[in-house]
Amino acid sequence: MRAIGWLLVLVFGVAAVLTLNPDWLGVLRDDWSDLTTTFPISQAIALRPLLFGVFAVLAVVVLVTGVFRLVRMHRGARTLTLGLVLALVALGHGWTVWDRGLDGSTGLSADDGLRSGEPGTGALTVLTYNTQGGATSPEDLADIVVENGVDVVALPEISEADAQELAGLLAHEGAAFQFFVDATGESDIGSTALLVEYSLGEYLQVDGPDTQLGSVRVEPADGAGPVLVAVHPVSPRERLTEQWRKDLDAVMSLCTARRIPGLVLAGDFNATRDHAPLQDLGSCADAAELAGAGGVSTWPVTAPTWLGSAIDHVLIDDAAFEATEAAVVETGRSDHRGVLVRLQPVD
Repeated sequence: MRAIGWLLVLVFGVAAVLTLNPDWLGVLRDDWSDLTTTFPISQAIALRPLLFGVFAVLAVVVLVTGVFRLVRMHRGARTLTLGLVLALVALGHGWTVWDRGLDGSTGLSADDGLRSGEPGTGALTVLTYNTQGGATSPEDLADIVVENGVDVVALPEISEADAQELAGLLAHEGAAFQFFVDATGESDIGSTALLVEYSLGEYLQVDGPDTQLGSVRVEPADGAGPVLVAVHPVSPRERLTEQWRKDLDAVMSLCTARRIPGLVLAGDFNATRDHAPLQDLGSCADAAELAGAGGVSTWPVTAPTWLGSAIDHVLIDDAAFEATEAAVVETGRSDHRGVLVRLQPVD
């Protein structure tokens, strides 16, 4: 019986440790190397803050039980061992979120927001915001763009009409933007827009990543300036898992296939840094993470910022830019929060 008890401790302990990164099982079998993109594991691993809470509670319960057994029954070594493993796993989840940064909260007011650099300095302020088909309106977005001096705006799930309206509102405020749209299907879910301030120079739209939903890629007409891309891979629901993987592969190839000088890749990735396609960013870096806000959740808004999933990202060519500030912002009625980042050129 003692051997069976220790075997159970081993099994439960290994299972707990694997929640830190299920893809560690890939060392045993190649077809186990993509568990973080396999339903329903893909759903669970996206909620690392929740996993921290679950394992912390379990650790306390098991450790208290172990101490009770040790004091009252002079046994409990197996229970205490399992409790310690659960506590370490909880710390691992918590440390990962903490290390990515929890500084950029939605408590950041617009008046205290990020400010764009002077034209010609190469500094950029970038906003990505999934508008949920217009639940966050052009008026809502215009306030954030103007008050924070945003230069580049990536907008998944916005219609062409709303993107044009936003550009008009910004022009009325003295901020002239070019806007580009790629739409698939009749729903706004498949429409993605990218707005670029004219002070960055003229931009031309070229083919974006091959994804099911709209993606926009623009490049400077004169070849001088950052390459800007707005993306929106499909969500990892069970029936869409294979398409989600394909979309992420297409998007992340911009970072992993070869370095694209000056790349700024923004949008709703429907994936966290814990999913395999975003664990190795290649020549890119997560701007919010670099600026200390990568652990703040962007979805859903019904969950506290420390509990949900960080699935909206701004990825940058870290040889061209460094991220100096970041904030997670909330406006309108979208189920997403937005990500604001301030970028400075690398000397």
